Amino acid sequence: MDIRQSSNWGDYLSRIGWKIEKIGNDSQAFIRPIPLFHHSVVKIQHPYGPINFTKIDEVAKKHKAFFVLVEPQSPKYNESLFIKEGYYPSKTSLTHTATILIDLNKSEEKLFSSFSENARRNIKKAQKNNLVVKKIFLKDEEDDAEFKNFYALLSNLTKLKKFYVPGYSEFHKKMLAFKKDSVILFAYHQEKPVAAIWLGILEDTAVYMNTGITKVGYDLLANYLLVWEALKLSKKLKLKVFDFEGIYDPRFPQHRQSWKNFTEFKSRFHGQIIEHPKPWVKYYSLPFKIFYLCGQILSR
Repeated sequence: MDIRQSSNWGDYLSRIGWKIEKIGNDSQAFIRPIPLFHHSVVKIQHPYGPINFTKIDEVAKKHKAFFVLVEPQSPKYNESLFIKEGYYPSKTSLTHTATILIDLNKSEEKLFSSFSENARRNIKKAQKNNLVVKKIFLKDEEDDAEFKNFYALLSNLTKLKKFYVPGYSEFHKKMLAFKKDSVILFAYHQEKPVAAIWLGILEDTAVYMNTGITKVGYDLLANYLLVWEALKLSKKLKLKVFDFEGIYDPRFPQHRQSWKNFTEFKSRFHGQIIEHPKPWVKYYSLPFKIFYLCGQILSR
């Protein structure tokens, strides 16, 4: 399952102001109203199976969309259908275009041996650093204390790596949407949390949603240990796939340059690299279409 087509993701976006419409094959379109203009924008991220273009047109017209951005998955993708339906290749991407999937059907021994030498060595070092791993299933929590601990670690990571994430209020809404279907793994050192991974549990897939860490956590290699513990937990939960939820995609060199560092980290656990097709956009507003076409001409 792709997280952006889960009911949890739809719940999350609806909590922060998006509207949801079904477009067939259990896929969701997300509509962001723009009240000032009495119009909207629509995004459809990694929809399942063949795309119902007729239904998308209905949704776009119903919500007076300026444009619809579709970011397809690889299965049953047909570029010629997008061209036929009036879509243009888009240079804009609102979600990841590539990820790494790890097969959880392997034994723990084979899974561990499939990692890079660097990853295996760092996991073994971390296991000697007196780290204690604590697993928190959010559905069992009566308050938000543990989630606040996680967000503090995430905020610390943003300062270390200099990138932006939404504020706690939005993350709290995301937590509420995934509360029944997620777990946070903490690494503690000397009774203090030094790293964490927030893992979504969706049907047969574990999704690496967000992470946080301190400098001490980095020094103790807690991030390597937590990925290994997350993989083992996913196997115990009888999940089949571990989705690293986004890596840097060299096909789009202008996008997400800051992802290169953590992509190198994720790549050390090997797995299968999945490259999704390029995004496509259809304009339902003539000014937006003219603006796009002028941009294409000027960029040549």
